[in-house]
Amino acid sequence: MSAPVFVGSAFVAQYPTGGGNFWVPLQYLLGLRATGVDAYWLELLWTRGDPARDREFIEVFCRHVEGAGVAERVVLVFFPDCSRNDPPGRAEYFGMPAAELTARAHDALLLNLAASVTPPLRAGFARTALFDLDPGPFQIWAREYDLGVGSHDVYLTIGQNLGAPDSPVHVGEVAWERVWPAVHLPVWPDRSGEPGTRYTTVTQWWTNQYAFLDGETYDCNKRPGFLALIDVPRQAALELELAANIHPGETEDRALLAGHGWRLVDPEVVAGTPDAFRRYVQGSRGEFSAAKPAYVRARPGWVSDRTVCYLASGRPCVVQATGAERHLPCTAGLRFFRSPEEAVEALAAVEADYPTASRAARALAEEVFATRAVIPRILAAAGVA
Repeated sequence: MSAPVFVGSAFVAQYPTGGGNFWVPLQYLLGLRATGVDAYWLELLWTRGDPARDREFIEVFCRHVEGAGVAERVVLVFFPDCSRNDPPGRAEYFGMPAAELTARAHDALLLNLAASVTPPLRAGFARTALFDLDPGPFQIWAREYDLGVGSHDVYLTIGQNLGAPDSPVHVGEVAWERVWPAVHLPVWPDRSGEPGTRYTTVTQWWTNQYAFLDGETYDCNKRPGFLALIDVPRQAALELELAANIHPGETEDRALLAGHGWRLVDPEVVAGTPDAFRRYVQGSRGEFSAAKPAYVRARPGWVSDRTVCYLASGRPCVVQATGAERHLPCTAGLRFFRSPEEAVEALAAVEADYPTASRAARALAEEVFATRAVIPRILAAAGVA
């Protein structure tokens, strides 16, 4: 029997209205379990300094875990007296006693998503794999900050194009093992036989994050990426919808988008829970999305964990090129663009034969992104297959 695997995260419980975020660790947990692995999800939460808000976050997370049917496989560790950068203090455990977690970790692999689990908290695991979900910016930031590069046993990334000649990001001597983001098909039914409503995406408008390399700025905000595509709805003569957290006070941006034919909806309303996110994705006609300018500049070969959910649902995707197109089969279900003109052309190509594009989207998910394809590669790279 293989070693236990813990999927480590610290980005779900702290964002209770991020329905899409919840799916990221869940896909890997479900995929590992389906492969026969004794798998668990370890979620970490540090106090925000507001006890009532902390309890709300815990309650929402536990409710979603119950709703997903994985409560017996999830442990939440809450630190009520310290922040992430402090030495670990008093901890509260939900879903698994501390002693049991310690015992299970002794022989386990920690799949550390986005360097979520800090050094003191990963010390008890038999083996650790750093899993980079933000390729390009992550490698740049890791040169300046301690993000765990150099202190894990294995290094995984969804950046399929990192290290390629057209990617300026230095990977140094780190042996990054490249895998695709995963989607667990049994919980994403094929909707390719249904027309859907309109092209959508769920996104952050601002992250207020930047990376800097060789005098160049790598902008991690989606806003400039979408503003560069401002005329696409009119030129394509299609309804494009953004579920973006644009503050009501950002009246200029909201008016600019609306004036150019974009529909704006509140992501907390349409995709604020795991179930709502799935309904929103599956009810869409497809995905249309810009990438962060940082991904466009870095060309790391990033594909969004959101996009693979659209593909699994049989929803064609038209997304901005980041280098991933060099590593994927050419398909009508996933089209990449490098300019607004190419975006319009790609949307027109999908609409010209939507049934074929829908079937191709699901087929690509089955071939490339399904957990049954991705999980064995992760386990092999981590040395626990």
